[in-house]
Amino acid sequence: MAGRLLNTLKGAFPKFFRVVFALRDWVKMLPVRFRISMLQKNNGGLSVAYLAPHFPEKPARRNEFAHGGAVKLTYLAENFPHQFPFANLLYAVSSVAHPLQLEILETAKKKGLKIVVNQNGVAFPAWDGKNYERTNHSLKKLISFADFILYQSQFCKDSAERYISPPDVPNEIIYNPVDTRLFSPDACPAKPETLTLLLGGNQYEKYRLELALQTLKALHRDVPTAKLIVTGNLWLPRGEAEAWTKQTLRDMNLTEHVTFTGTYAQTDAPDLYSQAHLLLHTKYADPSPGLVLEALALGMPVVHLSNGGVPELVGNAGIGVHVEHDWDKINLPNPQAMADAVMQVFDRREEFSQKARQRAVDLFSLEKFTARHKDIFEKVLGDSHL
Repeated sequence: MAGRLLNTLKGAFPKFFRVVFALRDWVKMLPVRFRISMLQKNNGGLSVAYLAPHFPEKPARRNEFAHGGAVKLTYLAENFPHQFPFANLLYAVSSVAHPLQLEILETAKKKGLKIVVNQNGVAFPAWDGKNYERTNHSLKKLISFADFILYQSQFCKDSAERYISPPDVPNEIIYNPVDTRLFSPDACPAKPETLTLLLGGNQYEKYRLELALQTLKALHRDVPTAKLIVTGNLWLPRGEAEAWTKQTLRDMNLTEHVTFTGTYAQTDAPDLYSQAHLLLHTKYADPSPGLVLEALALGMPVVHLSNGGVPELVGNAGIGVHVEHDWDKINLPNPQAMADAVMQVFDRREEFSQKARQRAVDLFSLEKFTARHKDIFEKVLGDSHL
């Protein structure tokens, strides 16, 4: 009854309630604002503060849930511990949000800290429609504070220059890292006998799961026992997504062939991924997905779409199924073409597996990632030309 009355009042006086809720949120964040104001420049050696989701608290540890850009903060904080309130460098990732992000950046800049921005993807009309400029607004603000920009792929750099106008500061392309000791084929259980695909990450876009299911259905013409493992959360609203998924599985006669795992911690990922033979990556123009690197390190080939930053990561350790890249609309391949690529990889899985593991070790090791960051951090702090 009380809830119904509140909803009625909200509808009758929308502006009033927007002000009330905004004031409530402002008051709620007062303790965080006070702590942010304590940030001070450390004039000693290298000391890094990370703009993590719960700043000024430190980034999540490996055995805690973290996803997307927050994972690399976990890795970096192990080598360069989070320092607060005394730091001389603030490290921010474009895909890691914080409700007071702008205030944190402004405070850091006023206090004399250098700011390094790790730039992931941006919004563009193909996936964000007419809303893409509004979505990019905060990204433009964030990158404008940068003293140095790290792009996660060439595609990230190209799309940033197209849509968010980065400042003219030093920059470099550094691919995301993977812990090749944790993600190692030697530490994982044997593969299942039945051809099994992994659809990793979160399924925030319906088309990703839909294309994966269509690919599995096409595979069943040749391999009727093929299976699919789906990780992460579905799109919103969650109830509608779950209802659509259940009905689609029934309609396609795939209910017994698809497993949903939900979210997982990084420490659980190797065993989870290793239940599959290869990664099926169906996201359109994905800028730089860490899960692709984790799969490669485990010796898992990747079948993916041919645009975005994924081809830079996978190279010859998988097959990119051709799609016509378009900034304004999503183009998806025929599911049969995806299934054909899966079979090509599966038939040569030992060859592809060796290439995948070697590529991860040569290009994406955590050791190389942290060593390069150390060089850049020291240069940003010590080079008078920056």
